[in-house]
Amino acid sequence: MPSARVPEFRPSVNGFPFPNCFPCDRPFFLFDTPLGPVQFADATRGLCGGMIFTAIDLFEAGVRSLPSESTDGLFRHFCQRLFTSWGMPFTWVKYLDWQRRPDGSKFVSGVRVRRGVSSLMIETEWPKVRERLDAGKLVPLGLVKQTGWSVRKLGLNHQVLAYGYDLQGDDLTVHIYDPNYPGDDSVTLKWNLADPDQPRRVTHSREGDNVRGVFFTEYHPPRSLPEFG
Repeated sequence: MPSARVPEFRPSVNGFPFPNCFPCDRPFFLFDTPLGPVQFADATRGLCGGMIFTAIDLFEAGVRSLPSESTDGLFRHFCQRLFTSWGMPFTWVKYLDWQRRPDGSKFVSGVRVRRGVSSLMIETEWPKVRERLDAGKLVPLGLVKQTGWSVRKLGLNHQVLAYGYDLQGDDLTVHIYDPNYPGDDSVTLKWNLADPDQPRRVTHSREGDNVRGVFFTEYHPPRSLPEFG
């Protein structure tokens, strides 16, 4: 059975011990100007992309002792890394593109005229993820949960961090750090790789079949590591 794990990575050790949940009145991006601080938005919907990118930052830097709660310096780093995780504008557009695609591919007279989310996930994105996991690298993943054209739904999608996989026949299990479930080493995503043009839901082990598709997100190292104070 083909499988891979990133050596020494475990969500209960290398993930943050607090959940992806922040006060609704706390800005998720705050910067200073000559006229005073400017707030971009609040952190009501979480900072999942920032948390998983920061987890990679610290793991690759050899930092193994993480704070038990979010400090101001760490929160600011989450915010900065959240923007990086969006890969502006390309990843942001990708979420929207996948939202408006059907789950299964569309055919006219036996010819595929539009690829569905399942086809893109299985034929294009999974090989990228597998290549990096086989090389022992952590892989950020975008999880598309929403449908439709509305940009207001973008924040209802999610991001997680893959650190391993098991493949038994066409049945794939991807082991993930999900910042919504701190300290849990058992969280997985599962889907079947057969018949990629057919609709294929992804099963989240803690939430059920609520994921339409999974795609690879490019990681970029930070300019500096976060401050824990």
